[in-house]
Amino acid sequence: MERRSLYLPFFIVFLLNVMVIAPATADQISWTEEKIGKLAVKADNAATRKKWARAIKYGEEMLAASEAFHGTNAFYTISRLKTLNRYYDKAGRLGEIHVRVKNAYQLSKKHFRPIHETAKTSRLLYYKSLLSQENYKGVIPLVLENISILRKTKDDDFRRLHYLGQLHGLYGMTGQSIQQEKILHRQLSLNKHLIGEHLEDNIKIIMNLAKNYCVQKKVDEFKELIQIYDLKFEC
Repeated sequence: MERRSLYLPFFIVFLLNVMVIAPATADQISWTEEKIGKLAVKADNAATRKKWARAIKYGEEMLAASEAFHGTNAFYTISRLKTLNRYYDKAGRLGEIHVRVKNAYQLSKKHFRPIHETAKTSRLLYYKSLLSQENYKGVIPLVLENISILRKTKDDDFRRLHYLGQLHGLYGMTGQSIQQEKILHRQLSLNKHLIGEHLEDNIKIIMNLAKNYCVQKKVDEFKELIQIYDLKFEC
């Protein structure tokens, strides 16, 4: 009788532990897409009213629920991660979630086509995150990725021109003068095609190319450029 009474406290402790753990497990299992959707609607409504703190609150709950119900690599979860990251961006708080933004980009790149809205938004937010950290070298592949998905249309040609301008600046900031020269030639050719051949339409790019030649000490190329466009410029 005494031996049985010794085991009784241990059995009670075991039951208490089960009672404590069980509600959390049951709560995780109780998630449904409908319940997650309601959190998503609350977050979206708050975002529509620009109540970003509230949108983030519901967005965090939405993401946690989606991860528990669908898994971290599911399309729904990645899409919701992108949406939550966008709330942080709108709230001016992107700097708080650098790791999460990178993760969203990597997941979207793995599971979505590059032109999918989730992939495009995740790429843009990662671009902004890297820029805020002054990681200019890390930004370059993202810009190249943006260029790679463009079509051969006039609208996309203007977008291409914009991205080439970005690359010019990024290669300059990372000391990649040879790559910068190549981009400037592409930029000048495309600008002439889209805008016109007049000097005033292209002078900024031409001057950037002249400066690039000076940096690289390409004297002959510099002199030829100056003569072609009759410029008054010295290295």
